[in-house]
Amino acid sequence: MTGRRRAARAALALVGVTVVAGVAGEATGWPFLQRPLRDALQRAAGVPVQLDGRFRVHLLWRPRLQIEHLTVGAAPDVPAPHLIDGRRVTLGWRWADIWRWRRGEALTLRSLGADALDVHLVRLADGRASWQIGHQQRAVKQPGQPQPLPRVGRLQVADGHIAIDDHVLDTQLRIDVRGGEGAGQDESEMRAPNGYHATIGGRYRALPLKLTIRSGGALPLLRDADDDEDRAAMTPLRVEGELGNSRVIFDGQAAALMGARHIDGAIRFSGPSLATVGEPLGLTLLQTPPFSLLGRVAHHNGVWTLRTERATIGRSELAGEFRYDTHAKPPRLSGNATGPQLRLADLGPAIGAPTGGAAPPSGTASAPRGYVLPRKRFDLPSLSAMNADVQLAIDQLVFSTSAMTPLRGLRTHVLLDGGVLELQGLQAEVAGGRVSGTTRLDARSQPARWAAQLRFGGVDVAGWVRGVRTAEGERKAPSSDDAQALRRQREAARRGAEQKAPAYLTGELAASVDVTGAGHSTAEILSTLEGPIHATVREGTMSHLVTEALGVDVAQALGVMIKGDDALPLRCARLDFETHGGVMKLTRGVFDNPDSTIRVAGQLDLRTEQLALAARARPKDVSPVSLRSPITVSGTLQSPKVGIEPSTLGVRALGALALGALAGPLAAVIPLVDPGEAEQGDPCVTGNSAEASPKPSRSAATKNERVTR
Repeated sequence: MTGRRRAARAALALVGVTVVAGVAGEATGWPFLQRPLRDALQRAAGVPVQLDGRFRVHLLWRPRLQIEHLTVGAAPDVPAPHLIDGRRVTLGWRWADIWRWRRGEALTLRSLGADALDVHLVRLADGRASWQIGHQQRAVKQPGQPQPLPRVGRLQVADGHIAIDDHVLDTQLRIDVRGGEGAGQDESEMRAPNGYHATIGGRYRALPLKLTIRSGGALPLLRDADDDEDRAAMTPLRVEGELGNSRVIFDGQAAALMGARHIDGAIRFSGPSLATVGEPLGLTLLQTPPFSLLGRVAHHNGVWTLRTERATIGRSELAGEFRYDTHAKPPRLSGNATGPQLRLADLGPAIGAPTGGAAPPSGTASAPRGYVLPRKRFDLPSLSAMNADVQLAIDQLVFSTSAMTPLRGLRTHVLLDGGVLELQGLQAEVAGGRVSGTTRLDARSQPARWAAQLRFGGVDVAGWVRGVRTAEGERKAPSSDDAQALRRQREAARRGAEQKAPAYLTGELAASVDVTGAGHSTAEILSTLEGPIHATVREGTMSHLVTEALGVDVAQALGVMIKGDDALPLRCARLDFETHGGVMKLTRGVFDNPDSTIRVAGQLDLRTEQLALAARARPKDVSPVSLRSPITVSGTLQSPKVGIEPSTLGVRALGALALGALAGPLAAVIPLVDPGEAEQGDPCVTGNSAEASPKPSRSAATKNERVTR
């Protein structure tokens, strides 16, 4: 009995001593544990750990450490000076979290505070990271698999610096941060201010960054785990600054920016070109004039979504909803794009064309001097960087010139699959008619192959091509959308009800284009163009003055000028081209009206942009003074030259001079009298236009051949 009492007393004494020692230790901060604790942390982390200066630790109830200077080394074989270097640091933890960390889970700290904190987050291309300490050094991981960062329940930093060098994301950033987050559990814990203020400089991939950030929390942004917990822990985030040459304002929520990247918020974005933004993100976007965007962006587990309320590119106005899946191989863009207006001039920089008055983006090479067709090489490799499936619906497609009426109701399906870009089901309306077809650019071929099949039907020529309208016709022109009004104007002009010609050419256009080409630029593709192009115009009118001018009918042209131009009913007009090796040869060219039949022949060499065309009018009535010499068009697309065939003109002039010398002045008029030719069938249907057409002048043809060589 006595022995039992002694044992009980000894046990009680031991417990008492332990309690007293524990109370004393908690009260004094266990100063003698500084070195043993350092050694224990060093063994657990597998990296150097330093605990220097004033030391205080509490091991019971709410464990926490206060140290004047804390240094935790980076994982071995990772080139970083340290993982953490802090001054006047306070760490709080739970023993259960330490036990889980020892079993392989991510390290979780209840709290972290520091007057000064310097963190180096380095991740190599093979996935090794400076924060892979302790069990993470021994864990078997897939090559390149990101490792989870430590988690902190609450944080307070008076002066923090975070250096990120991530070879997996090709990112280098410097973050300067001040602030705090989290709610203290009792009055003894540090009080945290509401949120953080940070500045970020460096680059994300090829995109330079210079941002100011205000956030409700810092550590949730640095987490890289891919789970619902991070998504639920999203913190308020406002970002304002520069991304490359672009300006961005984001106001929303975010979490896990080092890994899964959960983002959701409103965005304002503007910059000099969409392409400069798309490149570092792996997006294949066009070179454009300056753009601005207002919408909402989100990113969850590798999928970006963007809903634009309003976007402007140059003077174009667009909107839409898009989804970009980075998990797909290759990444895939899908969605729909709509808008009231898209201007072709704003897409010009993508192929090196002018932007409609604005200077093209840097690096955009337009056609060299003397040429019109753009020679800038396409960025064909980028077409294989992603796939796309986008529905396009544009109210108005505006051409680069005001001489053409915009297309309305443009609809097409944009598909990019394995380097093949297609516009399927393209359709639009203009001037009472329709345009439809498909185009295809195959970047897999060397050189790239391009094909287009386009159809035009029921299009009012003067309603679409404003450039053919006379000044009077432009004032009286009905809306290009009013097909009935356009038809009534044509019919009135054909009956002679119009006092003046509304346009130099009117009628209903039907045309087809079936061509292919190959090359790395617009000019290269057109220089190899192959295939037929057909166009006919019926039920229209033709300017009387233009008809007489093409026939060099001096007498009748003077008469028309005196009484005013009127409209001649157009029986038909037809232009047929056979294109081979970039040379568009006019196999049939004819304009027929009651006064004359005008035939056109020649070619356009797209390789050199040289013109060699000639038009001859054959009057159907008698004219007292007609030189009846072909009108020629030579020169280049940039500098065309219009003239009169000198050989034919010279023969008629010499004949007139000879008769005038032999038989008197009146006889000189005889060679200039044109008796006209009888009408024979429909010239747009019968016969071979090429046989009856004038030949281009020898000088123009010779010059064209010389330039081609």
